[in-house]
Amino acid sequence: MLGIEQLDVPLRVAAVVVPAAVYFLLLGLLNSQRSPQLLRGRTDFILLIAAFLPTFCVPVLDYLGTSFWAVAAVAVAVVGTALLLAPGRSGSWVIYNIGLPDSLRAVERTLQAMGESFSRRGRRLLLTGRDVTLRFSSMPLLKNITIAAEGEDVRSFQREFEGHFGKQLDLVPSGPTPMAATFLLLAAGMLVTPLALVADRMPEMVRVITDLVR
Repeated sequence: MLGIEQLDVPLRVAAVVVPAAVYFLLLGLLNSQRSPQLLRGRTDFILLIAAFLPTFCVPVLDYLGTSFWAVAAVAVAVVGTALLLAPGRSGSWVIYNIGLPDSLRAVERTLQAMGESFSRRGRRLLLTGRDVTLRFSSMPLLKNITIAAEGEDVRSFQREFEGHFGKQLDLVPSGPTPMAATFLLLAAGMLVTPLALVADRMPEMVRVITDLVR
């Protein structure tokens, strides 16, 4: 009969694979829309950490054990690292399903609509009326663009910028990409994997769970 200790392997696999699969599913959906999709940098970072955190935590807890102090130590380490690496609450955005030239043009149109004067230097836009610099970086594999704002006036600039920027992004034509289909297929395969590991022993798993809750 299947014992509870034998359930650990599929459960551990699921704990690692399912969050990553959901993340790839989100990437596929974000890159399948008819217009670019805007996320705040902090939101994008939280999604990334939540997806791949179990990949670190599960092996560490296997080594340290699942005592209260081991779990607490891992939790403190994870939270501390996340807070250290996380972008600030303001001045950071990630746009999916868009290329660098289109994102630059959309931001320039946004600044013009706001009545802001600016100059362009490579992948940077420098506002002349406020202490704000916008830096662009791209990740072609994920088809996203990161915009980081720096300067003393970022907080006040962000509130006005986001409202105008969203409207400009709606005007940028986009659509599903081959990479979006790849992410969706990868997510589907990863979601099926944990079920495949235990499909032939599902009745025994149900019996074990039933015994536990009696």
